[in-house]
This record gives sequence, C-alpha cells and structure tokens, in this order.
Amino acid sequence: MVINAHRPKVLFFGLTDYDLAVDNAVLAKKFIGLGRDMEVFVLARGRGQTKKYGARFFLIPKIFGKIGVPLWLLRALILGNQIIKQEKIDILIAQSPAWDGLVAALLKIFTGRKLVVEVHGDWVSAPFYYHRIPLAGLIRKVLEKLGQFSLRRADKIRVISSATEKQARQYAPDKPFCKFPTFTDLDIFADKTAISYEPIILYVGWLYRLKGVQFLLAAFASIKNRFPAYKLVVAGDGPYRPELEKLAHKLQISGQLEFTGHLLLSGVKDLMRRASVIVLPSLSEGLGRVLIEGAMSRKSLIGSNVGGIPDIIQDGENGLLFRPGDEFDLAEKLEMILSNPEGAKEMGEKGRAIVSGRFSNEKFFAGYRALIAD
Repeated sequence: MVINAHRPKVLFFGLTDYDLAVDNAVLAKKFIGLGRDMEVFVLARGRGQTKKYGARFFLIPKIFGKIGVPLWLLRALILGNQIIKQEKIDILIAQSPAWDGLVAALLKIFTGRKLVVEVHGDWVSAPFYYHRIPLAGLIRKVLEKLGQFSLRRADKIRVISSATEKQARQYAPDKPFCKFPTFTDLDIFADKTAISYEPIILYVGWLYRLKGVQFLLAAFASIKNRFPAYKLVVAGDGPYRPELEKLAHKLQISGQLEFTGHLLLSGVKDLMRRASVIVLPSLSEGLGRVLIEGAMSRKSLIGSNVGGIPDIIQDGENGLLFRPGDEFDLAEKLEMILSNPEGAKEMGEKGRAIVSGRFSNEKFFAGYRALIAD
C-alpha cells in the first residue's frame, strides 16, 4: 500500500464524546500539533460534521445510553467505510481494542487500510468497576475475544504504559509496539510561581466506583482527628457522587470534605498549586494523567499500585504507592506524607524533575510520527 508521501490521511475512530460547540484549548493544541504530520479525521460520538482545530470531525449521536452502543457501532461502520473511500484514508487508528477495535478491524478487512490499535487501559476488567454488569463472565470473555480479534489484525499497537503493554502482548506478542502517554498539556502546569502547600488532600477525576474515591474517604476518616487542619477536596463529578456523599455522611467527615463538582482546567490548576498531596486511588488505571499534572505542580503523589500508576510514581521518591482497595494502607501513606511536610515538598521537586524528563507535548507528537511511519 502506498501512503501519501507528504502527509498521510489518518482516521481516528472511537467512542469518545466531543462537544465542538465549546472551544477547548487543550484539544486545539493536540489536533493542531498532530496536523503538522498528518491530515486528521475523527469518527466519534457527538453531533454534526465540521472542521475544527485543523481536523475533520464526523460525529454520530449516541442514543439509548449503553444499550445503544451496538447501533452506534453499526452506523460508524457504514460511515467509516464511506469516509475511507471518499477521503482516501491511509491509516485507521482505533482508540481501544474492544468495540472500537472490532469495527476498525472490519474496516481494515473491507478496505485494506493500515490499522493501529491503541490500548489506554484494561479493556477486559475495567468496565466491571464502572457498572454492575449482568452475565459478567460471558461479557468478560466477549471483551477478551474482541480485543484479541483487533490486536491480531493490527499493523501496529500503541500502548500508554508498561501495564497496558503487558496486557496487549498476551494477545499479539509479535506485533510492533509503540509506547507513549495520552496527551497532557504540561505547559499549563509548568509555571513555577504561586505554588503553595495548603492543608488540602486533593483528588481530581471522574466519580465512578472504578476511581476508588470510597477508599480515600474511608482512609481520610481514620486520620482526620490527627490532622484537624486538613480537608479533603474531591474535584470532579460523575454518577457515583450520591453514593460518596452518603458515605461521607456515614463517616462523619462532611465538615472536612468538599465536593467541587466539575471544574474547568483553570480551576484544577489552581487546586493543584495549592494542595499538599495529590491522591489517585483507582482500582484500574491505564496511566494516571492527573498524577503527571500533579507532579508538574511540584506536589507529592499517592497512588494505588495498579495499572500504569507505577510508571509515574517511583515509590519513596516522588510519592507513595498503596495496595489497591486497601483503605488502611492508604491511611498509613497519607499519614506519612502529612506528618512530614518538608519531605513531601522534596518528593514534589523530584516528581517534577522525573515527569518533565519523561513526558512532554513534543514527545507525544513524536510518538505519533513513529506510529504512522512505515
């Protein structure tokens, strides 16, 4: 297959939701940067067909929630085939191995285009941490087979961490792999001024059971009397918030706990610059982008020893790892950080040096250059 010698045409395919009616500076930087090396086309969820951030978006609305996913995938298969032929697409990039990967692999079979499958997390087990799913054993086997089907038909596989690489290699050990993280606009967090260390323990992210915030609340409840000046700030929103609010009331920590709801990136940046420690207690995590942002903000980190989190936290150097789902171990690690503020600051300085040396916008774009190269 001959690929455009100037800039290959690349179709990103996935179940990501886009709201293009709202300007997003991070998306703009990402897609404009990618556009230096490729013509970018995006087939995803949302409304309308338009050009924005230098990319062409083909968005299909989602309907009927989760049960509408098969219908969306069928429509995406038909539209994707049309886009490939009309726009003369060179490369397909599926943004997960399971449902996205299935459709992209079928499109490769139909059109003969080059296929890249990306692995951003544990596609087999992670869904069961989000929701209680009936027929779990059967669904797990289906997800495993879907991932195997797409990965074995990929020309290249992109992973974002050591954990995602280990999982993907079980199904396609002989395929070429490229490893680089998801896009994180580190420039936003690079400013060294106005950094403070207020008595704030900070979680940033979606509120799903998978994120393990319930263990953070329980751990905080067990240490709050020894550190009465500290409060726990949970920045983000999601369907699990009502359960967490009930748990907070039961644990009698509401007076030292703040749920901020959804925040703009500027609000997240402000909180990170003020917090003393950033905590990510996930039960499953492909990498943990919020930890990268926290490290760039010169803050010590605490994370569960799962997935890609150990790729960011070097235990005892820039933060501490705890056993996933173990609120007692998490409480112990929180106490270690809060009782030694100078040591925590030193961890934060080390973390910034570690992260800035390994992650950058340019390394992200260089990763994609390598990914689409012959």
